[in-house]
Amino acid sequence: MPSIAVHMAVAKLVGEKINITDQLFIKGNLLPDIINLDDSHHKIDGKYFLIPDISYFKEHLDLKNNLYLGYYTHLLLDKYFLEEYLPKYTTDINNFNNGTIYKEYDLINYEIVNEFNLDVDYLTKILSDYDVDVNKNILENNIKFLHSKNKGNTEYLKSDIMEFIKDISNTIVNDIKDLGDLI
Repeated sequence: MPSIAVHMAVAKLVGEKINITDQLFIKGNLLPDIINLDDSHHKIDGKYFLIPDISYFKEHLDLKNNLYLGYYTHLLLDKYFLEEYLPKYTTDINNFNNGTIYKEYDLINYEIVNEFNLDVDYLTKILSDYDVDVNKNILENNIKFLHSKNKGNTEYLKSDIMEFIKDISNTIVNDIKDLGDLI
């Protein structure tokens, strides 16, 4: 799954394209990673990694609710990131398990925040107030990473991540439009 900055950039782009910019949609875009729920992603086998079962969530989420539409957007991004972007550079799950990928997130978040003009203070305010049971430590770490100004070279996350964010936002918008009556 991608970093908080990637999720927030995609939330911004998708929200602008489908004309949903409310706080619930933004919150929903982080919720699967912080909610206290054993199987918040309902993972199934993908080509290389475990990915969210998108069909399951289409059936079980009220996608007319912007919080859950944001949740769904998050899951779509996870799926595409793990199926299309990351395998160009690695298919070794150990790069997640040993923390290598997560360390690289910290090195690219600042660039993503700047590239997509993310208002970190506004996002922090929105993300700090949930009405559901969330893991406060994970939430605080994500917010800390969103504020990170670390930079450095990465092995697995390349400069084409910016183009991926733009392209995948369009794909997700089309996926959402294909939901028809569900939204």
